[in-house]
Amino acid sequence: MKCWLLSLLLVPFVSPCVASSVAITTSSVPNGTIKTAYSAVSNASGGCTPYKWTIASGALPAGVSAKVSSTTTSLSLAGTPTTAATYPFAVKVTGCGGVVSQVSYKVVIQATGSSVAITTSSVPNGTVKTAYSAVINASGGCTPYKWAIASGGLPAGLTAKVSSTTTSLDLAGTPTTAATYSFAVKVTGCGGVVSQVSYKAVIQSTANHVVDLSWTASTSANIVGYNVYRSSDAATWKKINASLIASTLYSDSTVANSTRYYYAASAVDMYSHESSKTAAVKAVVP
Repeated sequence: MKCWLLSLLLVPFVSPCVASSVAITTSSVPNGTIKTAYSAVSNASGGCTPYKWTIASGALPAGVSAKVSSTTTSLSLAGTPTTAATYPFAVKVTGCGGVVSQVSYKVVIQATGSSVAITTSSVPNGTVKTAYSAVINASGGCTPYKWAIASGGLPAGLTAKVSSTTTSLDLAGTPTTAATYSFAVKVTGCGGVVSQVSYKAVIQSTANHVVDLSWTASTSANIVGYNVYRSSDAATWKKINASLIASTLYSDSTVANSTRYYYAASAVDMYSHESSKTAAVKAVVP
């Protein structure tokens, strides 16, 4: 009887490598100010460590540098910004299995002491069923601004719209209800600085005043008519005549009580060329 000696070679079983995903969990980082210490952290989770971090595109604010944490699960941004500007950049993290996650950020570094402020102190009153328009302006700080009605409510029939530059809030519409409306408007600069102003607009049921305007005829050739403009602050103007005015007289019957208005006129020739506005005149409606 023969005995056979069998030799078995055991080959280790290696499971297939499945790369689990890594993801950056920080969606935004704060803005900052020059000459003021800045600090932000971009975190990631999932997958397997160690992670590898890089600035995939753009650049960090001047004066700020990036450092990977000891656990490699976060990238710390720190330093003292030196130059006021807007800095877009993208951060990329790669897990040990090769899976990548990337997030884009935008940091606004503003100048020292640069703050946004609403410069419009009041808005005009209005009349029911008469078109209403007012502009609330702001300046300073850095754009884009964010606007909000902080408290109270606009007159019924009016809506608020942010201008394309974000430096003003336009109130427009046709009031539907006579009442006194109190509201506050808030603007926030891109650096987080806030300015807020309270307003009161009285919407009356009917107009009971008229402003009569007259001006000297233009001596330019081929003049076919005139336009009249009205403003509540002598800065933002709106044309109030529906069609060209043939004479040098105009009556504005859409004024509200207890409101200050500014008026200016312009001349238009047969080629639709319009002159610059006349010097503004002020009318105070009692």
